[in-house]
Amino acid sequence: MSSTKDQIIALIDSQWAGETFKELAKEFYQSSEKIKLLLELNEHPKNKIAWRTAYLLDLSHDLNQNVLDEHLELIMQRTPKLTNQSIKRHYMRILSQHDLSEMADGNFLDCCFESLQTEETPIAVKAHCMQIIYDLTKPYPELIPELKAVLENLLPYGSKGEINRARKILSKIK
Repeated sequence: MSSTKDQIIALIDSQWAGETFKELAKEFYQSSEKIKLLLELNEHPKNKIAWRTAYLLDLSHDLNQNVLDEHLELIMQRTPKLTNQSIKRHYMRILSQHDLSEMADGNFLDCCFESLQTEETPIAVKAHCMQIIYDLTKPYPELIPELKAVLENLLPYGSKGEINRARKILSKIK
């Protein structure tokens, strides 16, 4: 499989088959250089390239959760600045599967809380934000009142999925 940046861009731009991306992920997760390239391409000016490489990053992470350990802080720093909800969904999904207690900062927490309170935020992003904040309440119990208030405010207007996830977390923090 070719691995120059231009070749990868061309392949990602032209292909959109789940099996093709799963095969690419099997190649990428074994190479720290290719993981770095995916992270670089997540900021590509062409939206399709950016979100497809985020998807590849997510698939690679599914194959080996440790593959992104050295990049978690970078992903966390980028997340609040993202306007592309597809990339945000993949980043939040990745981050929700790690202990962020030593690296989460106020900017990132604000991003999670803001995402929860914005109606336009996709359900998957909200679900990952709920999980991330809930996980952070263990080392930082002072987050519980704010999380509880935000989740309770979500109940009257949230989708069935949001309400279900919010109720599950509320039952854990009461």
